Amino acid sequence: FFFCWAGNMKFVALLSGGKDSIYATLLALRHGHELVCCAHLAPRRRRLSSSQDDDHHDDEDLEEESYMYQTAGSEAVRLQVEECMGLPFYVREIRGKSRNTSLVYEERGHDEVEDLFHLLQTVQKSHPEIEAVSSGAILSTYQRTRIEHVCQRLRLTSLSYLWRMSSQRALLDGILDDGGIEAVLVRVACPPGLLPQKHLNRNLRSLRDDGTLDDLHGRWGMHPAGEGGEYETLVVDCPALFRFGRLKLEEVVVVCDESDEGVGILRIRNCRVEKKMKKHESGNEKGNESEKGNGNKSITSHHYSTTALKGIVDHVAQSAKSQLPTSNSTMQSTIPKSIQNRVIRSMHLPNVRIMKGGLCHISALISPIACDNNYSNNNSNDKVDEAEAAVREFLTITQMLQTLLSRLTSSSTSSITPQDIIYVHLYLSEISHFAKINRHYQQYFGTHLPPSRSCVAVGYRALPGGRRVMMDCILQCDSGRYLRTDAIDENSTTDSFLQRAMANHHHPLRKVLHVQSLSTWAPVCIGPYSQANVLRSSLVFLAGMIGLIPETMRLIQSDGDDYAEGANDWELELHQSWRNAASVLDGLDDGGGVAGGKLEDCLGGLVYLSLGALEELSLSSVKGRGNGGGANDNDIPWEELWSRANSISRHAVSCNGGVVMGKVDGLSSSESNSNSNDGIDPTLYDEDGMLYGGYEDEETWREISGSLPATATVTATANDASESETPLLAVCLAELPMKAKAEVELICASRRAASCLRVVTSTPCVQSIAATNPANMPVNANMLWDTGYDFVPSQNNTSESNIMPSSIQITSVARSVGHGCASVSTVMATWIPHGDGKLDDSFESDDLFDLDIAGLLNQMIDSSITSAGAFQDSDGNSSSLFTIDNILNVRLYYKAAIVSPGTSGSIEAEVVNDGSMLRTELQSVLKQKKCVQGYKVDATGGKSNGISSRNNNDDIPAYTVVPVLGMSFIHPIGGSSNSDEHGKHGIPLIAMQVTFVDMVRMETEMWIRYGHNK
Repeated sequence: FFFCWAGNMKFVALLSGGKDSIYATLLALRHGHELVCCAHLAPRRRRLSSSQDDDHHDDEDLEEESYMYQTAGSEAVRLQVEECMGLPFYVREIRGKSRNTSLVYEERGHDEVEDLFHLLQTVQKSHPEIEAVSSGAILSTYQRTRIEHVCQRLRLTSLSYLWRMSSQRALLDGILDDGGIEAVLVRVACPPGLLPQKHLNRNLRSLRDDGTLDDLHGRWGMHPAGEGGEYETLVVDCPALFRFGRLKLEEVVVVCDESDEGVGILRIRNCRVEKKMKKHESGNEKGNESEKGNGNKSITSHHYSTTALKGIVDHVAQSAKSQLPTSNSTMQSTIPKSIQNRVIRSMHLPNVRIMKGGLCHISALISPIACDNNYSNNNSNDKVDEAEAAVREFLTITQMLQTLLSRLTSSSTSSITPQDIIYVHLYLSEISHFAKINRHYQQYFGTHLPPSRSCVAVGYRALPGGRRVMMDCILQCDSGRYLRTDAIDENSTTDSFLQRAMANHHHPLRKVLHVQSLSTWAPVCIGPYSQANVLRSSLVFLAGMIGLIPETMRLIQSDGDDYAEGANDWELELHQSWRNAASVLDGLDDGGGVAGGKLEDCLGGLVYLSLGALEELSLSSVKGRGNGGGANDNDIPWEELWSRANSISRHAVSCNGGVVMGKVDGLSSSESNSNSNDGIDPTLYDEDGMLYGGYEDEETWREISGSLPATATVTATANDASESETPLLAVCLAELPMKAKAEVELICASRRAASCLRVVTSTPCVQSIAATNPANMPVNANMLWDTGYDFVPSQNNTSESNIMPSSIQITSVARSVGHGCASVSTVMATWIPHGDGKLDDSFESDDLFDLDIAGLLNQMIDSSITSAGAFQDSDGNSSSLFTIDNILNVRLYYKAAIVSPGTSGSIEAEVVNDGSMLRTELQSVLKQKKCVQGYKVDATGGKSNGISSRNNNDDIPAYTVVPVLGMSFIHPIGGSSNSDEHGKHGIPLIAMQVTFVDMVRMETEMWIRYGHNK
């Protein structure tokens, strides 16, 4: 849709005449794109000639300043483009005003953003080959989102190579040294640092070289690159772009704003072009090609080069190796009648979990029946391919979801819409189906502030009943309207989520990070999804990140073919995935005045590895042996895969993926000058910018502010080494998007929550149980077996024949923010043979029928609650802060296929279990645990938590069962012990990630410790 880039594009440069837009154009050329023309928006009543003689318009010039566009120096832009660059120039007068000043822009008549739309529309008519627009946005979300909005409407790609590219000082150096740009100041608004009479018309390079800008940064906190509006520039020369001449300002006048002391502009009365060469001596195409050939080697960016990244991954890999042991009517018309008729009858299938505060989880949305791939709309004998069958299933799912949303009503009777959804998990049987599904996905969820998303392929016939699509959704009631509402009626008597959220000035209900511009910061969203959604300034739901190089949107690759000693591509991709995740977290604004985020704030996450990664590792082993032959039965390198993934992931978290938090925003001490407090963590400043909140040290500040209560401690804090460890689950799947081999998906605490509530990891909980049915565990008593997945369970048999000479070890680790606020517990059940029990691939998922699955799942749920809620008061009394009532979602992973070696290092996977039995058992266990704890099931789905659901008949946690090829537990007690796939410690049977939330308590705790004085 808005991102159609598939290589080099022809683009129009949106120029203001200043250093940022000129340098952004230069970077777009270096990345291989072709500059066709330039466009400019000029202020009203400012004539675009080389001289102006009427002094009576001075005040009017100042009055025409824009929220969106630079207006100073506009008189000279035409000369820059036509005479200095030799390119076509398009200009439009700014006729609108800044009528919509919120960060979320929606189309309004007579807004100055619409002037940009009409300008680019004119350019498209003259140059229909235009595919993209470059701009100089650096940190201004206000400017970037409006440019992206216009590009989306015109089906153009936004190029924003300066967006969060590097620190302000490094960016300035790049502009002046790398770009060779010469610029003068044409507007200043930074008293008492920059003064109109003293600094206007001064050369920017000289101000940097003589230390003026550094001095002002140190004394007053001025942005060295002027991103805070302290100054604006006019480029008089850029050798790489201004090939035909340079600007000479012949006559200028300093005009001061009498109503605002220290603000002034440089009015250009007369300027000319000093020729460099004749146009016929060097054509545009030749000039553009010279820039294309430069590559990216001199671009100032905070991203590693591929070579540097390869070196890091090589080191980590070698270290690991040495340690080895929409509208309903539109959709309905495309759905077969047989499916439409069964949707309503099957509405009990998805489970809806409603939490306090309006947070909901809708789990395991699948089509009631698997669409037959020989169905045809024209009733012919032509078979429809698998992708089209997947589309029909997805359309059925969206119809089911729409019905569910209509049955979820807030206390104000306003219906919940897809705009309220903050996260989507999309599981496909084959990743190739997504290309056709995405158009309908976009139609349903929209492209404006969409939910974050993770999309993976689990394998052919791995989903229940041979289905092709399964979907989960997390939603926050009224959050969609919250994002799109500027103000509410204060006199309204309606008590709704929206009313209460708008009245809460401490914690925004929802914030969305949705960057659609191609940049060096982080990958652009391919399709309608956001990089991250922040809920109540506390929890961050990060979209799945793959190893794309942001500026090229291509997967990172190794330079050579030396598999034996160097890093594999999947390892580079995994490290780049972590780096992309860190960049997104660093770019967050949680709405509470605390910017940024770090990987160490992660509560839990998934490391996805594709079958391609396993094959690549197997192939490298074959090449390393030098025999060129196939692998034998013991050559599937599971242990090495998990060990390397563990080392890379833990290294990435420890160094924040190589991203210095706050560096781009100028908050990092590493960017400070020599007389500043080097080494101070920016999180040690309070909301007013005071170090340690004004107290003498951090300990006093923490104690007084209540960041950690003196009367209570978390049991995990006794082990300081484990506090910074993040438990992760690594799983191997069939396919990932764009043929990627690695992906990272995270749930994090916001920096604001982490700084005032503290994030800690629990002490690992390890217990062993017999691999038979415990006598005291009632199995499936009075439980509904038929969950609509066409599965008939086998009878449980507790006879001696089922007693296995082994035990099952359950290991759980939780990472939590605050006390009873939010936690993600990762649990692994591993089969440990007794005596000389041999570990091989003979124990497959079918053998789970011989185990007491209900008992095992029950123990795993209990273990997750124990780990997440472990709490010990000052008297040493232990208790649990969480119960099953606090579980938002249980996500269960199981091995669904037999994985065997092929020829020449290839790996083959055959799906043997679609998880129906586990799904039924998990539902039964969750129901039973609710009954055992004395919860009364409300069969009417009565009013609770401000939301009602006429479909939610049993208020149990949402649950999803995900088929995988293999799994490993990356946790803080020595890597992946007790969870190596067929390793010496045991065989992993099932894994869980259980998410606990109490958003009301979270918000209350944060208000007490952070925002009560605001």
